[in-house]
Amino acid sequence: MEELTKKLDLAKEEPEGSGKTSEDQGGGTERKPSEDGTGPESSHKRPDKLNGLAPFQKNLSSCAGLGLAFSLQGGSAIARWPSLADKGLPSEDWEHLAFSSSSEQTLQGSESAADRSTEDCIVLVCCGLYQLLRQVLLILPDIMLPDVLDKIIQPEILIVLLLNTYFNRATREQKEKFLKNRGFSLLANQLYLHQGTQEVMECFVEMLFGQSVGLDEDFDLENVKNAGLFQKWCVIPVLGLIENSLYDSILLHHSFCFLLQLIHSCSKMTDMLLDNGLLYVLCNTLAALNGLETNICSDDYRLLVCDIQQLFVAVTIHACSSSGSQYFRIIEDLMVLLGHLQKSKKETTQDMAIALQFRVLQAAIEFIKTAGTQDSEELSNSFNLPVTHHQAIFQKCKSIAASRKFSVAQLDTSLTRISTITSDELSMMLKQRLSQDNPVRATEAELIQRLQRITVLATNRFIYQELSENFLDVIEGPVDSRLSVSQLEECVKVDQQEMHNHRNIFLKEMFKMMTEGIALSAVLLSCIFRVQPRLSTSRQQWKRILSSCKDTFRVQLGRLLVDAVSPARSLRERKQALEILTEINHQDILRDCLSPNLQHGPKLSLYLFELIHNHKDELTNKEEASVEVFMNALKHSGYKYIPPNVSTKPDLIKAMKEDQKKYEAEENVNKAAWEKTMTNNRQTLFQRLDTKSKDISKAAGDITQAVSLSQGMERKKVIQHIRGMYKTDLSASRHWQELIQQLTHDRALWYDPASYPTSWQLDPTEGPNRERRRLQRCYLTIPNKYLLKDRQKPEEVINPPLAYLFEDKTHSSHSSTVKDKAASEHIRVNRRCINVAPSRETPGELLLGKCGMYFVEDNASDTIESSSFHGETEPASFSWTFEEIKEVHRRWWQLRDNAVEIFLTNGRTLLLAFDNTKVRDDVYHNILTNNLPNLLEYGNITALTHLWYTGQITNFEYLTHLNKHAGRSFNDLMQYPVFPFILSDYTSETLDLNDPSVYRNLLKPIAVQSKEKEDRYVDTYKYLEEEYRKGAREDDPMPPVQPYHYGSHYSNSGTVLHFLVRMPPFTKMFLAYQDQSFDIPDRTFHSTNTTWRLSSYESMTDVKELIPEFFYLPEFLVNREGFDFGVRQNGERVNHVNLPPWARNDPRLFVLIHRQALESDHVSQTICHWIDLVFGYKQKGKASVQAINVFHPATYFGMDVSAVEDPVQRRALETMIKTYGQTPRQLFHTAHVSRPGSKLIMEGELPAAMGLLVQFAFRETKEHTKEIVYPSPLSWIKGLKWGEYVGSPSAPDPVVCFSQPHGERFGSLQALPTRAICGLSRKFCLLMIFSKEQGVRSMHSTDIQWSAILSWGYADNILRLKSKQSEPPVNFIQSSQFHQVTSCAWVPDSCQLFTGSKRGVITAYMNRFTSSTPSEIEMEWQVHLYGHTAEITSLFVCKPYSIMISVSQDGTCIIWDLNRLCYVQSLAGHKSPVTAVSASETTGDIATVCDSVGGGSDLRLWTVNGDLVGHVHCREIICSVAFSNQPEGVSINVIAGGLENGVVRLWSTWDLKPVREITFPKSNKPIVSLTFSCDGHHLYTANNEGTVIAWCRKDQQRLKLPMFYSFLSSYAAG
Repeated sequence: MEELTKKLDLAKEEPEGSGKTSEDQGGGTERKPSEDGTGPESSHKRPDKLNGLAPFQKNLSSCAGLGLAFSLQGGSAIARWPSLADKGLPSEDWEHLAFSSSSEQTLQGSESAADRSTEDCIVLVCCGLYQLLRQVLLILPDIMLPDVLDKIIQPEILIVLLLNTYFNRATREQKEKFLKNRGFSLLANQLYLHQGTQEVMECFVEMLFGQSVGLDEDFDLENVKNAGLFQKWCVIPVLGLIENSLYDSILLHHSFCFLLQLIHSCSKMTDMLLDNGLLYVLCNTLAALNGLETNICSDDYRLLVCDIQQLFVAVTIHACSSSGSQYFRIIEDLMVLLGHLQKSKKETTQDMAIALQFRVLQAAIEFIKTAGTQDSEELSNSFNLPVTHHQAIFQKCKSIAASRKFSVAQLDTSLTRISTITSDELSMMLKQRLSQDNPVRATEAELIQRLQRITVLATNRFIYQELSENFLDVIEGPVDSRLSVSQLEECVKVDQQEMHNHRNIFLKEMFKMMTEGIALSAVLLSCIFRVQPRLSTSRQQWKRILSSCKDTFRVQLGRLLVDAVSPARSLRERKQALEILTEINHQDILRDCLSPNLQHGPKLSLYLFELIHNHKDELTNKEEASVEVFMNALKHSGYKYIPPNVSTKPDLIKAMKEDQKKYEAEENVNKAAWEKTMTNNRQTLFQRLDTKSKDISKAAGDITQAVSLSQGMERKKVIQHIRGMYKTDLSASRHWQELIQQLTHDRALWYDPASYPTSWQLDPTEGPNRERRRLQRCYLTIPNKYLLKDRQKPEEVINPPLAYLFEDKTHSSHSSTVKDKAASEHIRVNRRCINVAPSRETPGELLLGKCGMYFVEDNASDTIESSSFHGETEPASFSWTFEEIKEVHRRWWQLRDNAVEIFLTNGRTLLLAFDNTKVRDDVYHNILTNNLPNLLEYGNITALTHLWYTGQITNFEYLTHLNKHAGRSFNDLMQYPVFPFILSDYTSETLDLNDPSVYRNLLKPIAVQSKEKEDRYVDTYKYLEEEYRKGAREDDPMPPVQPYHYGSHYSNSGTVLHFLVRMPPFTKMFLAYQDQSFDIPDRTFHSTNTTWRLSSYESMTDVKELIPEFFYLPEFLVNREGFDFGVRQNGERVNHVNLPPWARNDPRLFVLIHRQALESDHVSQTICHWIDLVFGYKQKGKASVQAINVFHPATYFGMDVSAVEDPVQRRALETMIKTYGQTPRQLFHTAHVSRPGSKLIMEGELPAAMGLLVQFAFRETKEHTKEIVYPSPLSWIKGLKWGEYVGSPSAPDPVVCFSQPHGERFGSLQALPTRAICGLSRKFCLLMIFSKEQGVRSMHSTDIQWSAILSWGYADNILRLKSKQSEPPVNFIQSSQFHQVTSCAWVPDSCQLFTGSKRGVITAYMNRFTSSTPSEIEMEWQVHLYGHTAEITSLFVCKPYSIMISVSQDGTCIIWDLNRLCYVQSLAGHKSPVTAVSASETTGDIATVCDSVGGGSDLRLWTVNGDLVGHVHCREIICSVAFSNQPEGVSINVIAGGLENGVVRLWSTWDLKPVREITFPKSNKPIVSLTFSCDGHHLYTANNEGTVIAWCRKDQQRLKLPMFYSFLSSYAAG
């Protein structure tokens, strides 16, 4: 329901008075007048829009209305007409109201036709729905009524047309509750905002009578009397429709007739109408009607004025006839309201207000007189008239109103008929109220008191009001608006005499009544009784009433006599008064009313003398005689007498004038006091009304609040329902996408080669040391013109598999999923930011919730997004939990310190740029205040440098971390990690890494590797320095900048894209960078040698350094997708990158050798100089000038673009920042230390998967040992390092250091980062959660936070956990009977559990560590992976690269993505089922073993991307395989194979050449499992009999052995 702000029009009056209003009971100083006072002029404006009344809209200036209440002297308004400012309604609701304030006219007029049309349509729809609800309620079964009417349908929020239906079925309790909440009063207020219609009016009439009754139809008055309280209240809302029904005069007339009948029929109904604002409604309507006078037909105008007058009279009769002090207040309040209406600026309204005041007072006097003179029995008999008499009167009223158009001649007759009919109606009402059947009939004492007060009211108005010439004619005389002004003036002149007669009649009646009362003294009464001994009882009552009012009459008659002959009156008025004075010839009466105490006698004597002295010539003889008679009467009454014919002396005249002025001053004082009292009374009334209005407003506010709350709850339910449906659709969409992802690949049921992606792009997931080795499938959205002819495909849009399922894209986007997640939790921080990615900069919002963080892009697209299939980039919107955050770093973006980079445990990184540093810091600290259990803190640069200096980390690792600390990010191509050119020899067939001449000069920048170029750059710097000193020139649009050596940079987006042009998605980025074309073939990256020559010797603008991919990613050197880069000038087509001869045209071999070159002794000793240039003290200042290492100023941090005022220069500078490149953050301010020694000093290496700090914990320095001569893995490359692991060709021979039988075959051996080794039974899986590294200081301990043994193979298909030695296993997961578990694998960091089944289905369980369950770990959700068709025999997890390899008996070997839980690809080519599988934790390479057809086994080596490196046949059966895990570059890892004869054979991971065999003569049993310890110092093997043998280097036999823990089948039994 709309808010109810209508405050006073329908305000309910108090049923009981607060006391008698003070009245003026006499003149002089005894008593003061008491009336509604005069206030400041108020603007009585109606709303500026009445629908259906066009003339009214065109003449707003003639509009007048009483309004709800008017401004007091203090300027505050108790209430006003509704306006936009004080409605308190929303704008969208206010637009639908029927009326609008004048301030809204322009706004509403500007509304478009389309808006109005839409609004009309909505109204029609709502009306139709209401009608439907109405019909449903009528036919609703009774058994459903309590639930529907109490819980679903609330009466407070129903429109009027439904109320009748509602209350027709409502219970008594429901109706009483509605009345208690003042529902009908509030409904009346609500209806006041709308236009009244006959349908709505008749709806309430129907509710009153309980049947359909029209306003113009007959109805039985007895039904009104017999109606219940609730039915009677149904009439109150009609009051809210009266004023807004002016557009239909007949409707309004019928409504007035209806109200008149209600007042006549039932006094309780009358009280109810009065209590709810009947008087205020009538006054408002009267004011509005006068505002419409010139725009309404005269017959309609007169008809409605007559109706209002009769209603006032009926109310007066009711007030005078009812017993109780509160009833006379009704008349006083009516006087106040009409007196306020009298202050209108419109003369017609003023005259009508005065006329109605006298008419009301006259009616009151007539009623009291009638009540005192009528006989009770006669009244009783007259009251018992048949109902048909009332109906006949009613029909006469209707018949008059039926014809609205009258001629001028007919109008008087019609109004006379109306007056006659109405008089009959009022006469019936009067008889009813005076009958003995009236239970609230006023007593004689009350009639006496009321007559006294009415006499005072009338006297005050005769004395103090300025009476118009036609004050009575405004009601009785006809006026036709069609007459001209001159015609109207003639009519006024003709009728003036008659109007004066009306006034005289009223005055005569007053004089006659008062003189009669004064004459009834004790003496006179006794005479009267003797003369008329048989007076009726009622006549005696009237005499008693008059006699009781004698004192009041005496005072007021004296006041009237004095005022009638006062010189302040016109001569004509004074003459008229003489006619009345001649009737008062009784000396006793005159003596009583001219008491000396009241000063009336002297005033009359003076005023009569003044009249005859100053106006003698203008008086007739008869009038002179009247004056003399009166003066004689004054003389006999004992007052000073001045004969009329006496000669006047100047002194006498002077004295008389002074007395006259004195008396006039007294009268002015009395009038001012009366006006002040009127003002006070008016304020008191309005304060009383304001209290009532506040009560209604409070009730309205309470109901509005309750309804709003109810609506809010319902709206919330609807929103929740919609959201639930949305979630359901979204969940279904996600499930379909997961199914499509799982079931459309080349090993699934729904595989379609035409729609399945066949291209590959770089996966942004980072592995160890931030290496991004993995590729992921993608659709190559590059046109055929960029492809070689043999690689071109049909030019058609390739839709993803089953794309038609997502044609409704609303719920299918990844952004929708992120939004849904964010909406489900409390958001604490919300900041605008930009998600910076290599291919795009996406603006959006970063949301920090209770459990995680969310980035939602602006205007998130509703297209289907798939990171694996559909696009070349990751989704723009994403979410992650706080548990996934591994690192948080402050970053620069576009040379401003305003970004933050977040590293996640799944290898993803996110670069978010904010508006400024303050916002960034706020977000940064808000992130860190959360519980981040996996957050790593590496410490400062000094600690990192110490680790490198002591040989605990490699050069590659060190440079990687320096790039990270310097703000270099893979997400920003302008800040891409930078690595140095290492080698200078790209032309030789052989390479000696021990030869310093094959390396570039790391002391100098790449551009000055020759002396000649060095001199040229120095000259350039000196020239620019001189120009800068000269300052800006007027003809130069760009001012000179600080001098520099190089105009380009060693690392920028162009450099990165130049190198990665063959690798999607960078190919598409390159095309966008180059205006949708590849570069000139000769400038395209086609040869490592050419790139070296251009950067170091030949080009003055090409100063490129390298990118990290040169040291680990061979795929970027290969044109896998067949892009057409064109033909060089020498006729050679640009395809794959031409590699140095020493790489043997093998990209993988090139990267491996290049990595070894980076870790060479020479580079280890000199790399510090390059660090000084890029990250150190030679980056800036004088040292950079001396080192010839100064770049353009736009590449350095601190370049403030906002400080540049010129817009052209600002745009140019912004472009420079975005394209030139950005110098890394300076990390060192002094010279960097050089690492001593000839090689990396370490006893072994830990797996990269264990994290940097865990590796640090196990690298210990050792004493120098004697150099061992060993063969190079490649004959043409010298200086390669095998590494220090057990079994390395460069290390001492391995020896057995541990042997222990267990009597039961182990399923697997597992190395832990705590240096321990676990032996697990064949149906066991070790679940572990490690304590998190907290910094360098605590790096020497890696603890196990939680561990348990998972066992399977039970008859009930339950997976059980045992975490404590003393307790039995607990049930963990109930697997399906269709998925009988055959193998398991656990991923510690992400708490993922994978199970393989007999049917070839892999199930991934997502778990959460918790202490609230007996198992201490809780499974949250699961997903099935499909690809195998037979029993899964083995699952192997390679966490560093987030992959899992599964093998099955059908011969398939599949790589799965652990982050996305999806299929990657199959390793094809196996002749038989794979019997053993393993993956390298340093490179991600995969080794598979299968039985050979001719006997023995075949060993295959694959890259992490599924490319076959090579295969080798082994005559013996290989029972198990494992990779060594030493860092790349400082070692050449091997594949260890456990043979059936008990021998361990090692193969090189570079080319699968055998390296060494490790034998143990005492054991020749098949080695079913083997593993290197995490530090590489030990190799553990287990044979099929359960004997565990450990090997170590001969020179490390005295080292402490790792702990070995065995978990055999008996462990799970309890």
